[in-house]
Amino acid sequence: MSLVYKQLIPRLQQYEKPSRAFGEVTRRAAVAIVLHECDDELCLLMIRRAKREGDPWSGHMAFPGGRRDPEDIDDRFCAIRETREEIALDLDALGHEVCALGDVNTGWRADRPEMLVAPFIYRVEQLPALDLNYEVDGVISVPLSFLMDRSNRVPLKWEWRGTQVESDSYLYQDSRIWGLSLMMIDELIEAVER
Repeated sequence: MSLVYKQLIPRLQQYEKPSRAFGEVTRRAAVAIVLHECDDELCLLMIRRAKREGDPWSGHMAFPGGRRDPEDIDDRFCAIRETREEIALDLDALGHEVCALGDVNTGWRADRPEMLVAPFIYRVEQLPALDLNYEVDGVISVPLSFLMDRSNRVPLKWEWRGTQVESDSYLYQDSRIWGLSLMMIDELIEAVER
């Protein structure tokens, strides 16, 4: 285990998830941010979502996870189940929960959230062979050091409801990381740097 890995995991284990006030929530989802070592660096495992009609996040970089089913006992269970289904990574068997991050609202208004996503951070000693289901086009390991270097952030212009919007993003090996995933990464970096 690298020195960076040994230093960062204890910081994250002490992190307390912030409480955020939202209006009434009817839909929830959960994701797993999987930390692992690759090339002597601490990396985040990300997926490229498959392109699907009607999916607002079609083709985007994301963390494994998805919508909470009525049978899911809680958000954590949802993140574990979805990760197993999407990439065949069994976090119950191979993962160690590190901490939870604050819920992320998929909508623009805090008083009327579209859906709340609960991110959970896990570490795995070694990634097994992954088997991707139809929802995932690929996986990539992104070094945390790349994400912590603010000079790697690049602007992204996109259109939302007929309006041009600009936001931050990362471009790692031709993979654009932005939006909800970037919000989660920013909180993870904040937790590591405090």
